[in-house]
Amino acid sequence: MFRLALKSVRHNPKRLILTAIAVALGVSLVAASHTFTNALSSGFSGLFSEIYAGTDVIVETDPESAESDGGDPFAAVEAVFEPAVVDDVAAVDGVDVAVGGIQVAGSVLPPDTGEDAPTDPFAGGPPSQIFNWSGIPEIDQSTLVDGRGPEAGEIVLDIDSAPGLGYELGDTVRIATDGGVQDFELVGTVQFGESNSLQGATLAYLADEDAHALAGDPNFQQISVLVEDGADASAVAGSIGEVIPDGTRAITGEDKAAEETEALDDVLQYVDIFAIAFALISLFVGAYIIVNTFRIIVTQRTREFGLMRAIGVTGSQVRSMILLEAIVVAILASTLGIIAGYLLALGASALVSLFVGDIFGTMTLPIDAILWAYGLGTLVTLVSALLPAIHASQISPMEALRESATSGKKPLKVRNIVGTALALVGGIVIWMGLFLDLERPYIYVGAGAVALVIGVTLLAAQVLVPMAFGLRSLLTRMFGVDGKLAANNIRREPRRSANTAAALMIGVMLLALVATFTESLKTVVTAQFSQTSAEFFVFSAQGPVPQGALDVIAEQDGVSAVVRQGYMSVDLDGQSYQLSALDADTVDRAFDYDTEPEFSGIDGGVFISPDVRDAGVAVGDEVTLEGPEGDVTLVVTGTMATSEEASLWVDWAQGVELAGDTLETSGGMVVLEDGMDVDEAQTQIQDALADDFPLVALQQPGALEQFANQFIDLLLGVISALLASALVIAILGVANTLLLSVTERTREIGLLRAVGLKRSSVWRMITVESMVMAVFGTILGMILGVSLGSALVLALEDFGFDGVTVPWIWLIVYTVLAAIAGVLAAIWPAWRASRLDILKAIATDG
Repeated sequence: MFRLALKSVRHNPKRLILTAIAVALGVSLVAASHTFTNALSSGFSGLFSEIYAGTDVIVETDPESAESDGGDPFAAVEAVFEPAVVDDVAAVDGVDVAVGGIQVAGSVLPPDTGEDAPTDPFAGGPPSQIFNWSGIPEIDQSTLVDGRGPEAGEIVLDIDSAPGLGYELGDTVRIATDGGVQDFELVGTVQFGESNSLQGATLAYLADEDAHALAGDPNFQQISVLVEDGADASAVAGSIGEVIPDGTRAITGEDKAAEETEALDDVLQYVDIFAIAFALISLFVGAYIIVNTFRIIVTQRTREFGLMRAIGVTGSQVRSMILLEAIVVAILASTLGIIAGYLLALGASALVSLFVGDIFGTMTLPIDAILWAYGLGTLVTLVSALLPAIHASQISPMEALRESATSGKKPLKVRNIVGTALALVGGIVIWMGLFLDLERPYIYVGAGAVALVIGVTLLAAQVLVPMAFGLRSLLTRMFGVDGKLAANNIRREPRRSANTAAALMIGVMLLALVATFTESLKTVVTAQFSQTSAEFFVFSAQGPVPQGALDVIAEQDGVSAVVRQGYMSVDLDGQSYQLSALDADTVDRAFDYDTEPEFSGIDGGVFISPDVRDAGVAVGDEVTLEGPEGDVTLVVTGTMATSEEASLWVDWAQGVELAGDTLETSGGMVVLEDGMDVDEAQTQIQDALADDFPLVALQQPGALEQFANQFIDLLLGVISALLASALVIAILGVANTLLLSVTERTREIGLLRAVGLKRSSVWRMITVESMVMAVFGTILGMILGVSLGSALVLALEDFGFDGVTVPWIWLIVYTVLAAIAGVLAAIWPAWRASRLDILKAIATDG
């Protein structure tokens, strides 16, 4: 059977080539994602190895007991080691050198910053890594290239950042921190590790006293240890653990590098999962092509299978042969997909490197990429070919040898019953999620959507057949007999035509769903910014906005009010919630929060959002909030309409009670006096901030709204690009179905040509047939996509969505593109059909 399967594939490659391409496109995304993330992990693994290579033992805050900082590998942690602890560690047996280290939360500014402070808090860019200089290469992980190490008032930069920023030895380097800007003289350049591979970051070193002064802390964040020759680093780490404070740990440099790499890999695996999800969508669409292909192949080979059965081949052997053919196709296609995916990863890494520098390691094909590619490709192809294989194994030998064998049609009764049941179940579950006030309604909407889509897919034939019948008159008037023949071809093979249209339907449905969701999200964003009466929002590119910067803003002429806002996590009845603290006496002048009553009426209490109300808390209740620095009992005095931004809302004074000095201003709003020119005021305030707070920026609401909408458009573009694979596969499915259909109808086409049908008419007949299926799939996909996207938006009402925005422009674009795609998909099948030799076509057995 295996030899027969190989011969069948080898002798008839054309009928399977588009199926193989469909599978290859699906698995290429998986291979590309795994290769890309593997190279990224390799690059950062090399960075972590270089960072900790020369340090035998690292003493640091224990991550399990420390406050989470969001997992930012570039974030500075709390300084908990007093200088005396460094001395205690140095006195441990086996320790050769112990040096305290501190990282400054700041940025190295380019020399041309001057008074022109950055005004775009979203500009981002590589982070600055600023440390104290020990002068020991194994501790600093850097060696001097030019100049010397820094003393008080001096700085050294890495060999790439100094010229990249525009500095030379002797220049004055500006360092911006929360406390303002300070100048340092550049006295040297260093190379980090062996190749200065900093993944785009700027590396700087200061003298001990300067680093402590900028950090505003006399303590150290970690202690780097070199052990004596012959000493065991793990044993020394264990001894150090006995003399350091609770909540800290001693770990070898090797283990620390491995730990950092593992943490990064945990993040990157979500990228792979994201890619696998889209690959599954593509392969799900491809499954329709595979089913169609093998069903047509089985029909065309019915007589062949009858002869095989007549000479003793069993039904199970026929089934096995077809499944073996599917495996051969899957392996070949998956191999092509792996190659394509690797090339795609190479291109993507080169593109990323143009913008952020060389952050990748060696671009190798990981074993998990190969396993996922072959596993998914083979599984989907096998499952898709299973039903046609079972059908082939059940063909009676005598019936198969009859002339009419290939014309038998399996009824659609079971398909219709299952489709109706799934569609009804899906619709009911969606209704439950929208109207029964259930917890997390979007989960019900999502589950119902899956069942509904599968049900509609199975019922597509019931819609397509009457539609083709209804269109027959219109197509006849438009295209004459060619249009009539096209409509008849669709009607007589409803299962095949429906599967072909359904493949396109799935892709268009997902695009329409995403477009509906993102357009509705943009409406929410626009509505939110329309709620503000503030002229500016205040941000810091470094993190929290310093109180000093807000004081500078408040002192400027024409500024009427400055509103602070901070966030923290608090516990209520054992449940963790996000809390927002605001200046209650002025916030209503800056932003129209949807509260009852107005925020100024909070009266020292707390406002609650829907998720807290769902937990049983009501207005008038007394609640105890457990914050980072204390517990506060407050009365619930009002409600917030959504849980989008936070669950609990308090006045700034209550926020200080909960968080103490750790309450930081994440952002602010500025209200100007009536009659002030906004642009002039922005320039005036920014100039006042430039000297001491150059990283604090003002943004007008319109600019932020534009940025938010651009981000949403970018998200739509990325998802659409990922879904493009599914759409390409769907178009290939249309072409594949038509191509195999032409082969199946060879004699029919020959007879049509013999009675006078022109080549151009054959071409037009196939093209119209393709366009009808493509447009039908697109329209059905748009109806489903907009409907399900609307249901999802309504289910997310608690997150700020208050209405559905239909993306009419996108829907028009999809319809036009579908018609074009139908024409393109028909080119090859139509060409083949129009070039058939009339006599040979009439004489064929097909």
